[in-house]
Parts: sequence; C-alpha cells; structure tokens
Amino acid sequence: MNHLQTYILKLKNYLLFAIMLFISIGVNAQFYNKEYVGKIYVKNDSEFFTFAATAENLTLTDVNLKYDFSVYSTDENNNVSRSNQSDLFFLRGSEKKVLSTVTVNYNEEGKIILVLTIYNSDDNPVGQDRIELSSENGYQEIVKDKLSPKEEAANQDQAAPQDGYIMDGLVIENTLTKSGRDFYKYFYSEYYNLGIQTKKNIVIEEVPGRMRTTRISVKIDDQLLWQFFSQPKKSFLQSMAVTALDRCIKYLQQLEKQKDNTLIQY
Repeated sequence: MNHLQTYILKLKNYLLFAIMLFISIGVNAQFYNKEYVGKIYVKNDSEFFTFAATAENLTLTDVNLKYDFSVYSTDENNNVSRSNQSDLFFLRGSEKKVLSTVTVNYNEEGKIILVLTIYNSDDNPVGQDRIELSSENGYQEIVKDKLSPKEEAANQDQAAPQDGYIMDGLVIENTLTKSGRDFYKYFYSEYYNLGIQTKKNIVIEEVPGRMRTTRISVKIDDQLLWQFFSQPKKSFLQSMAVTALDRCIKYLQQLEKQKDNTLIQY
C-alpha cells in the first residue's frame, strides 16, 4: 500500500468517525434531555478520570429504556477506535441511577470523546451527553464544550458573589445513634455516587421516638420529605436511604420546573 492509499484510508476513518458522532449528537439535539436526562459525571481518582454515565427520569411514570455509552479514541495518526457498553434498563418515576462507568488514565495519549445516548422503547434517542478529552499538553484534560442556551441563561440569571465562589448544597447530619449515623452514611454514598448537584442543603435529623427507637427525618428547606422509625438492620437503613433520596430528587425536580415556569412567564 503506497502513501496515497494510506492517507486515503486514514481520511476515510476520520470521516467515518465524524459521521458517527454527528449521527450520535443528532440534528434534533434540542429535543434531548426533556423527560429523560443522560448525564456523564467526572471524578478525579489519583491517576485516572472516572466517568459515570447516569440516567434521570423527570416524569412520574416508570419506563423501560436503553443506553449506549461509547468511547471514541483517536491516536496521533488519526486512527479511530470505538468501545461501547449498551444495555436495557428500568427507571422508576423521578429516579436517577448510575448506568455504567469507565476510567481513563491521565497519561493516555490522543483524543478521546465519550458519548452517552438514552433511547426509548422505539429506539429514538431521548437523552444525551458528551465529554471530550485532549492530551495536547502531554496529559489528558477535559475540553470544555460550549454551554447550551439553557445553561447560559441559568448562569446569567445567577448573580456571582463578590468573592467569585459559589458553594454547593450540603448534606447535614444531626443524628443521635449508630443507626442514624449508618443511615446518613448510606444516604450520602448514594447522593455522592449519583453526582447530584444542587444549591439546597439536605438535613438528616434524628430525634427520640417511641419506646427505645428514634425517628429519622430528611428535609430540604424545612420541607419534610421522608421520615421513619429507626431500626439497626443494615438492609432496612439502606432501603430507607434509597427511598429518601428518591423523594429528594423528585422535590428538587419540582423546584426546577417551578423555576423554569417562572422564567417563561416573565
């Protein structure tokens, strides 16, 4: 194979890669993430990036969906390779869950693009997210994509503090017993793994209850979202943590919808 044929083959690979990404991103991207949100969250773990593909149901209806989490790698010769994870999954109303994770070494060379696409039962894409990495500086860095119009509007709507620092919401623990502390640990683990981002504080409070038990409550803005009488059993506390977090996610979604409706009216 001569140099011209090699060049043409590499060009075809690059064009194929570009076409696949264009199809994946789609010309109707503005219709994505309306009811079912696909989001890729990033964690920095020692020598690796860990990318978690998540799905969130903004409706109250349970649904069967499918996801495709693809990683496109382009080396210095513009050769493109693709690896992907794909599966069916079930999402309850207002639920958010982690679908899959991948890791990327900081020292890996070349260009890397991660694309998450959520499909409905008719195989139509309904949710999507994309992250691009580049190793131009000798190590992998995340390339910041241009913000969507909704994100830009949200940023403009929020006045920046004088010191330029915005603090995310906290999960505040006010517990009395080991059961209360264990519940907080399970709740916070789920909260962290799902990459929930909110400016609201979530308060976990434990007070004396009936007989020898205590009552644990979960609140946002003094709004009681879930409460129960404690038990030391691990499976029970884990179940209560999942239920409480689901209630918190649903409440936060309602607040976002109210905010969007207010912006539309005015």
